[in-house]
Amino acid sequence: MLTPVRKRSDYHHGDLGHAAIRAAKNLIDSEGLNSLGIRRVAEATGVSPAALYRHFENLEQLKAEVSAQIRLELGEFLKAKRDRTPLSRSKSRNALIRFEALGEAYIDYARKHPRLFEIAFIHCDEKPISEFGDLAWELLQESIKELDEVGLLDRKIAVAAPMIAWSSVHGLAVLVAQRAILQREQDQALRQIMDGVERALGAR
Repeated sequence: MLTPVRKRSDYHHGDLGHAAIRAAKNLIDSEGLNSLGIRRVAEATGVSPAALYRHFENLEQLKAEVSAQIRLELGEFLKAKRDRTPLSRSKSRNALIRFEALGEAYIDYARKHPRLFEIAFIHCDEKPISEFGDLAWELLQESIKELDEVGLLDRKIAVAAPMIAWSSVHGLAVLVAQRAILQREQDQALRQIMDGVERALGAR
């Protein structure tokens, strides 16, 4: 049975795992990855460290769970941006619009949540407890397929296309998250990257 260390806590009985992940994300978002620790997460959720160890074997497992959760949220952020984007009557143009919306959303997430973006792809020595699909990667593959279906993909690089697109946009996202590019220059940098990716894929 869970034993709170203070009367008021932000979890319901049996939901400590989710509360711990929320607390860990909040710590990282506000103070960075180095702030993450079992004792600090336990304090934030209102339980003893021993209670957390009933859900996570160690800090690495908690970190892996948080990382996987952030990747899922990144995917949901991309999907929401893509689905909100106004479309045209042209299927070819729509394929490009939806493809570009994913790239814009990826950079936007890195800009708004740089510390969470950092942990999304960090190496962890443990695997997450929960099963998570890689939604962001799936969305990219769907978009590449859509480009192919409307004749905007060079078939010679079809297999490599998702990696070409992801690595290019991800590299810019890392620079954005690290504030290595001034904010006023980020939109132009994204446009340059997307133009380059689309040319590489045969979409332009």
